[in-house]
Amino acid sequence: MSWFAAYTRCNHEKTVKKILTDKGINTFLPQIIVPSRRRDRKLLIRRPLFRNYLFIELNEERDNWLKVFRTPGVVKICGNGQPMAVPDEDIRSIRIFVESERNLYPLAYLQVGSRIQVISGPLTGAIGVLAKEDHKHRRLVVNIELMGQAVAASLHDDEVKPY
Repeated sequence: MSWFAAYTRCNHEKTVKKILTDKGINTFLPQIIVPSRRRDRKLLIRRPLFRNYLFIELNEERDNWLKVFRTPGVVKICGNGQPMAVPDEDIRSIRIFVESERNLYPLAYLQVGSRIQVISGPLTGAIGVLAKEDHKHRRLVVNIELMGQAVAASLHDDEVKPY
């Protein structure tokens, strides 16, 4: 048995999990608790750690694969042209993170030199290049080009996304 990452329709992770569990297929949906603001109050809600993704444990039996592909809400099984298994140590690591009492939040996968867009704060909408990461203080240094000159801004990692 191997784990595979299934890509689901937007906000269908929990529905797909329930349907597959009812079909007898083992699933894993890592969830985190996040604050949610309503008009009159603030709540803590559970939402998937990885939006639109769900882990499914499958063997080589064709029937199980057909059950997955025929499930409403499943778009595809992730891989390069064909489904690729997620290593067991990755699944174990994700379980350890989720089961810990730490505050978790998903971040975009960013690399130094990649183009990013600022999504919050006074620089919202600016596009730049990630110059360096400061893991100790959870900050990024982003070069933003203005009139042929570069301006470096220090931003938190949750204020940017890949462009």
